[in-house]
Amino acid sequence: MDIHDLPELVLVEILCRVPCGKFIFQCKCVCKRWLTLISAPYFIDRFLRLQSHRKTPTVRTFISRNAVELFNRVSLSEVLTPMLKRLESFDHLETEPVVVGAYNDLILCCDSLFNQHNYIYDKKERKKKHNYYICNPYTMQWVALPPTPTRCYDIVRVGFICDSPYYEEDDPDGHVIQLNAKFRCKVVRILPPDGQFLFNHDEYCFNFNVEIFSFEIGKWSELVVSSPRGISYNYLDAMAFSYNGVLYWPGHDDGYFLVLGLDPFNDNSSTSTSSGSSNGGDIIDHKCRFVVFAMPVDDYFVVECVGVCGGLLRMCDFDTDTKTLFVWDLKRQDHDYMVKGAGELCLSKHNVYSFDQDMYPDDAQVVERLYFDPNNDDIFYLYVDEDVIMCNIRTRKWSKIVEKRKLNNFYFFPFVLPWWPTPVPSLPQHAHELAHGGETSS
Repeated sequence: MDIHDLPELVLVEILCRVPCGKFIFQCKCVCKRWLTLISAPYFIDRFLRLQSHRKTPTVRTFISRNAVELFNRVSLSEVLTPMLKRLESFDHLETEPVVVGAYNDLILCCDSLFNQHNYIYDKKERKKKHNYYICNPYTMQWVALPPTPTRCYDIVRVGFICDSPYYEEDDPDGHVIQLNAKFRCKVVRILPPDGQFLFNHDEYCFNFNVEIFSFEIGKWSELVVSSPRGISYNYLDAMAFSYNGVLYWPGHDDGYFLVLGLDPFNDNSSTSTSSGSSNGGDIIDHKCRFVVFAMPVDDYFVVECVGVCGGLLRMCDFDTDTKTLFVWDLKRQDHDYMVKGAGELCLSKHNVYSFDQDMYPDDAQVVERLYFDPNNDDIFYLYVDEDVIMCNIRTRKWSKIVEKRKLNNFYFFPFVLPWWPTPVPSLPQHAHELAHGGETSS
């Protein structure tokens, strides 16, 4: 019997046992029948329930700004690089887009780290060139965001966050897992206080111009968001982390390690598109505001946030001379802090891990902290003179796992390969036309 002659329910049970969602999407290309079958809610529910019963592990990895996977666990670069080249060709960009954010398997990219103004007008092509895109490299789907209100010549502090793409409920037939077709996505830009001038943001500000793109309304909202303490824009990291529905930007101040938090889902973007200047005459959104957590640190500590580990926001410092790792965890978001907007970090105890002095030579030229392994909270990675060293903080053992690999930058975004690929959010029709300069793409 040919597989195409099988009854639909039998074919569902066969296809549901394909190892992961990225291969399932390839099966859609076999024929129209398979495409219709795999796209049906019943199939998605059956596939997700099987993964849940098997307790299939979720694969996590890291991706750099230039689309290079730190460890080739899911062959991400093999699908992401062609996707970015396709965007470059489609919109006639001068360079290949760079990664500026990620949430699960969705990637936010931009055509440049600088001049993040969302479009320029190309007289020859007679079309607007986009700047921000959200794509899923495994489904080869992407969407271009409409132009942002503000042109900026600096590396903008950008954050990208979504609701859960799944929801679970109980019905008479048992536990059901389905895709949340209305899950929300937000892109957040914190603009420099003076808007235009490059690398001149050392002054402390209490109000920041913020732009939030909401897919529900298909447009950017301009807000002036207040901070409970003065913050220097230059001391904020360009890379944001999402944790418990909040975006966090790590930063530094005199004697303090700071974490600036913003809940982009708690805004007035559906009813307000006010704008203002952080230097006066502000129209401040009092519903959407920053929270700031501060941790006093000694002068000899250079604390950095390394992302989310084991459901906790993790900070660390590595003493290159003594080969000692210092780790702090943000244990929870205290409700009073979220209401008041400020407070000291609610931290776990200060953990110290010392390693063998022979881990690398004392005359090493480059020693950079990388990240904790997203699949194992006990594993931490160091980059030493083009070698990658894996350290186990529980056993104190270490090993060299990669030799002579040159890294051009040390910004890596977490990438999660879920059981089922996250759909790229859709734009309302008016926003879709605006993003394409009055044109619609096929």
